[in-house]
Amino acid sequence: MPKKSVDNSPKKRFQKKMTLAIRVVKSKKSGCYTFESKMISDKDVKVFFEKK
Repeated sequence: MPKKSVDNSPKKRFQKKMTLAIRVVKSKKSGCYTFESKMISDKDVKVFFEKK
């Protein structure tokens, strides 16, 4: 049987910082407030909180 080669080098992991962003949104029809939550990266935080 052939031997399986084992790579003992440590695997490189790229960690991305993620932020839980929660935005309060007011409904136009009923006037109630709802929460919109999303896991986003650090560079997308400003885009998420821009007024639509």
